[in-house]
Amino acid sequence: MKNFLAMVCLLLILSAPASAMNLTLHEPIGIITLGREPFTLNIEGYTKLDGDFSKGVAVFGDNLYFHFDCRKVMEENFDAASRFGGSDSSNAVPVYVFEGRTQIYPISGDDGRNFYLLATETGGGSSLKVIGDRDGSWVKYFDTLNMRNQIPYEFYLDGFRADGDTIIFLYKEWQKENYCQLCYKWDEAAQWFGVEVQ
Repeated sequence: MKNFLAMVCLLLILSAPASAMNLTLHEPIGIITLGREPFTLNIEGYTKLDGDFSKGVAVFGDNLYFHFDCRKVMEENFDAASRFGGSDSSNAVPVYVFEGRTQIYPISGDDGRNFYLLATETGGGSSLKVIGDRDGSWVKYFDTLNMRNQIPYEFYLDGFRADGDTIIFLYKEWQKENYCQLCYKWDEAAQWFGVEVQ
């Protein structure tokens, strides 16, 4: 009996690392840019659009809703101007899309969990956020702008990828071969991403 219990404990210990979530970063499913007309957006890749390109709701895939009202930018009500998340705008995360180009990348976990990487390219660099549904509420898991002070100003984003349970953003120093990484690792106990600069 002791040998059996020891074998079970050993198998549990050996299987623990394999239980970590594996993330897959997919090709973008949508792109949002400023429209040619004032107070409009160009929206590509949506599966459904209610409203027009100045105010409405665009759906990407099956369940990512993009609520937008371009006139709210003029009112400086930025949190209400563009939000991603559930079908009700009160259950959505503010994400400012009125500069540069925002691409929407789905991220799937092998445990069935889904996230979205929102990559906004601007003249001053890139703003990268990961959002997702957490127990029925849409949340922003992280925003790389909050960590940029950890990286010297002369670094720029050179790419990103998923590796196991970690989303990695690679930064490169201007005109040099020096790299640094922001690594956002999924913490199963906390049900959140932790971050490390490498």
